Amino acid sequence: MMKDRSGSIRRFEEIIDREVERHPHNQPLLEAFRPLILTRNRLLEELELEENPPFQIDEIRFQGGVPAIEQHPLLLESDPWEDLVRSLIPAFQKGFPDLKEDLDRLEKALSEGVLALSDYFTRKRDGQQNLLSTWGGTLSIAAPRIGFILNSASRIVLEKRALKIAERIQGLKWEKGYCPICGSFPSLAVIGEKIGERRLHCSRCGHLWRFSRVVCPYCEYEGQEGMDFFLIEERPQEAAFTCDSCQRYLVTLYRVSDLHDRDLDVSALGLTHIDVIMQEKNFAPMTVT
Repeated sequence: MMKDRSGSIRRFEEIIDREVERHPHNQPLLEAFRPLILTRNRLLEELELEENPPFQIDEIRFQGGVPAIEQHPLLLESDPWEDLVRSLIPAFQKGFPDLKEDLDRLEKALSEGVLALSDYFTRKRDGQQNLLSTWGGTLSIAAPRIGFILNSASRIVLEKRALKIAERIQGLKWEKGYCPICGSFPSLAVIGEKIGERRLHCSRCGHLWRFSRVVCPYCEYEGQEGMDFFLIEERPQEAAFTCDSCQRYLVTLYRVSDLHDRDLDVSALGLTHIDVIMQEKNFAPMTVT
């Protein structure tokens, strides 16, 4: 019996609508990403992945800062890459009409078997960039555009596996500012209203983990001097953590109580005005999204 997913889709529609209400100036960006967000979450619910080999992790190496992805393969050659990319193309066509010609070329290449997508997903990041450059030249598509599409597919697979891995690493010590699952730096931080702890959100796999409020996630500088919060005066819940040591910033939802009404990827899109402000102040983000 098929699961009724209309409730889940409706929930994400409402989350995006609320973010548009909070930040009407970012409505074009939120509406562009809406089809992609809805499709990604539908695919996340539908996707069934094999676990081969069974998940194993060296707890000592993990607690020393070696994330799960460096100990166990999370992107497999056998994962349904072509099906995922094909399923995402209509969402890109709807949200990003300027990509139409590129998407047509990509879809044609997939139909003709020109691309072996698993080659991209099973490589390390340097190898991925080299392959994108090669494919970009072959297909006459800018390499970052191909990467945007393919990384949207890998996000679905990584998030699906991250949900299971999160249960298995719960209780293990992790003191790094990069993701314990996929090794990426955070795109957003959340500080709760009551508990006051800082949690970091990974845009690459969607994982959320606790991290000290007095340490820079990027360079691990610790101390009161040289670290600060930039607050939006009329919106005190919207902030950015800054570190003078590495000149990085991290957009932060500060003392929020409505996390159950939010999706952190949607929140990050709604807060892009803070990215603009911080980059004008010559700070760089901890990760490029």
